[in-house]
Amino acid sequence: MDSIDYIKNLNVHLSHLFVFSRKINEIDFAASLSGEFRGAQDAGWTTTITAQEVFHEMKAILNRREIASRAELRVLLLLYCQLAEAGGVYEALKNLMGVVRLKPYLLWPFKDLVRVKQEPKRVIGPNANTTFRDLASMAKEVGLCGLSSTLEVAFRDDIRNGISHADYVIWGNELRLRKRNGGNADKLSFEVINDAINRGIGFFELLRHYVDVSIKSFHPPKEIVGRFSANFPMPWTISFEPESQSFSISGSSPAPVLTPDFQRQEHINARLGGKVLALYTVETGELWRLVDAHISEAGFEPHNVFMPEDQFAQLIDDVETLGLWDGPHTHTTARSILLASPWGFRWLGEPAHFDDFLRPPIMRVEAQVQK
Repeated sequence: MDSIDYIKNLNVHLSHLFVFSRKINEIDFAASLSGEFRGAQDAGWTTTITAQEVFHEMKAILNRREIASRAELRVLLLLYCQLAEAGGVYEALKNLMGVVRLKPYLLWPFKDLVRVKQEPKRVIGPNANTTFRDLASMAKEVGLCGLSSTLEVAFRDDIRNGISHADYVIWGNELRLRKRNGGNADKLSFEVINDAINRGIGFFELLRHYVDVSIKSFHPPKEIVGRFSANFPMPWTISFEPESQSFSISGSSPAPVLTPDFQRQEHINARLGGKVLALYTVETGELWRLVDAHISEAGFEPHNVFMPEDQFAQLIDDVETLGLWDGPHTHTTARSILLASPWGFRWLGEPAHFDDFLRPPIMRVEAQVQK
């Protein structure tokens, strides 16, 4: 898959993450958008600033159409490595996937990947390889296997390792990865390097677009009753101010506040099994196999629940009583499948019914390659 097809594919699956997580918990969704955030601090202490600068520096070099020297190529490759290491930006992805798993918003979402050395005492954060493996693994856990596949190849490990450890040679029209500490040496043409750089830049740019569009959607301010991180449910105001470009979440309540909409969403979320989708059925017949294959082809791995007929009937009664249907529905045979999504339950009588449910991407992408 070249960089253009990659970005188009990424757009589809990134959109699923943003749309589904927003519906599950819009407050934690909003909090996740800021990426790196460590509480009150002076301006100029957030590494997302550096990531944005690196992105623009890379674009400036590529916009000149021709690399002037090996030194400039070296700079471009070093900037590529920096963009891959921009964990402060990619914290947004980790927290958004945490929303799907019903985990509270975390200030340090990659903390479980941090290593602490005692002698001499120091803290070692995860590198890009570890970060993206973790993100890809978590995407699969929440049922977004299509997104998982795109995250696995957002940045090339071999280029990042070679450049970061000075384990390379630029020779003629090739980047030679020596792998002096073990492994088979490799060589990459400048065309391959160009595609990798465009893929990395495209990944970063598309993610930032999704974040920016989502933040700006909170103008005018929106009041939501729900749960922020580990707090009890209460009214929260989420606001983006265009003039100052400030984004804020504020709320105060002496006691929990519950609304019918909040309680309905809680009932739905509890039945998703920590994934974006769940399939409920009585038996694993031909229909289930066809539906499961069709959903998998679309980039999802749902939480599959097989139930005895009496439990399945009870689930249908609960959906009816609690008002958990996703829009109008028609009753069908007991052999049909119930699809649970953040919007509620609906029947799937054939694979094509899933296509009627699936939302189109938030944004239309016209990918262009810098050469």
